[in-house]
Amino acid sequence: MNTPAYIGGIHLIFFLCSMKKLSFCLFLVLCVVYFSAYQSSLSHILFYHEQHHLFLYTKAYYHHIVSSEGILRYLTNFLIQFFYYPALGSVLLALLTASYYLLTQYLIKKLTGLYDVLQLSILPSLWAFLYTKEAGNELTLIVGIFLLLCSASLILTPLKKAILPIKGKNITTKWKLIFSLSMATIFATGGYFYFLSHYNFSERTMLQTTEAVQSKDWDKVLYYTTRYQDAGRNNQLINYFHLLALYHKGELVHHLLDYPQVLGVRGLYLPWTSNSRECEFGHYVYESIGHINEAHRWAFESMVVWGETEPVLKNLARYNILLQRPKVAQRFVNTLKQSLFYQKEAVEIEQQIKTGKVPDLHYALKNAPTKPARFSNILNIGPELQQILTYDPTNRMALEYLLCHLLLSNHIEKFVSFLPLIKDHYDRLPRIFEEALHIYALQAGKEKVTSLGFSISPETEESFAQYYTLWKTQDLEALERSFRSTYWYYLHYISPYGSKVLQE
Repeated sequence: MNTPAYIGGIHLIFFLCSMKKLSFCLFLVLCVVYFSAYQSSLSHILFYHEQHHLFLYTKAYYHHIVSSEGILRYLTNFLIQFFYYPALGSVLLALLTASYYLLTQYLIKKLTGLYDVLQLSILPSLWAFLYTKEAGNELTLIVGIFLLLCSASLILTPLKKAILPIKGKNITTKWKLIFSLSMATIFATGGYFYFLSHYNFSERTMLQTTEAVQSKDWDKVLYYTTRYQDAGRNNQLINYFHLLALYHKGELVHHLLDYPQVLGVRGLYLPWTSNSRECEFGHYVYESIGHINEAHRWAFESMVVWGETEPVLKNLARYNILLQRPKVAQRFVNTLKQSLFYQKEAVEIEQQIKTGKVPDLHYALKNAPTKPARFSNILNIGPELQQILTYDPTNRMALEYLLCHLLLSNHIEKFVSFLPLIKDHYDRLPRIFEEALHIYALQAGKEKVTSLGFSISPETEESFAQYYTLWKTQDLEALERSFRSTYWYYLHYISPYGSKVLQE
């Protein structure tokens, strides 16, 4: 008669326990669980750390890091560089956090002379793993405690007897197994529920979106930002990325108001507020528009905050190529070449230095005069967009962003003055543009609209009549249900600048 599978499993567990291999088996289980988490729900953590630390193989880097932040930071950065490959980074981080279990158990054995039957050694490992789930938590603490445990283990290894021997009752293999597995199950269950209850979904979405923006995967950007906003949450950075992705997909003017733009114009860009958490994101819109000077300023500010990271070095090198500063660009490339995994990218940028061209960048103000000096408006992107259109009138992104900027800031009259510039881009006015034009027509008259070469469609006039009827009765529920994505609804109920059309 064949032995049932579960009986064979129990025999195997007893064998492992009797052979004192249970600890190693639990260690392997922890490694597998942690690795799976770092490859899935915590994959953004590896991306965050890798993008904010760059290890360089130079004496200057060693002396700088050790003197300013300590040897522990140097060792941590050495580990983080391998996060470039997510699978490798997951293996290393899983081994690091899981090793807390074996090291702690070894120390307990050396100190007390007893086997850790209650599996208390799992707790330090669980703490280390749960600590790493927050991107803002520095890994230097994890590396430091690991080294401390290793040092303590090496010091205690020569000892033949326990330092604090504890006399315990003889426990049979059966009860040892029951205690160990029961406590391990309790700790694992508690850790699992703590992980779920404290998991930062917003942080994950923002980092996933940032990664998609860096790789210019606009479909993914829209997927993440749409999912975030569909949950009823509002975040300036998510909104900023969402509108940027809409433009690159050719849908900005058609879907600008799909979600309430409660931030007004600040949804289109990040005004400079000296916020260290925002400095690494502001350059994206300026780079896309072609305002390389301002993109360079944001990148440089990011380097001041985060140091010489891969994204910063790469962007500063690319920007300086277009700004005709090849020697400055070469300086950033030379630094990037001293890393382990970014040498190929550095060589590619070095080739661009020789040609003076960056394939994926456009310098909109290339022909703008440099004298007298003109200072950028760091709080309002509107004047910058107008400046770009002066010297680069075919810049479609600058035009669309300017028109959207004027609409979101309630400047309808000024919006209409720039509207003729889009005739070469659209066969028909986008819906929200026509809705804004209808408001202008109510004030200036249809003849004025006709003189500009535009007309209001019957569909828009009928839609406004329905809107006006609901607005007069203050049926807010029906208004939101039927007109929440219209410019009229934005102007009356969403705009942070009030419900009136603003004049110069």
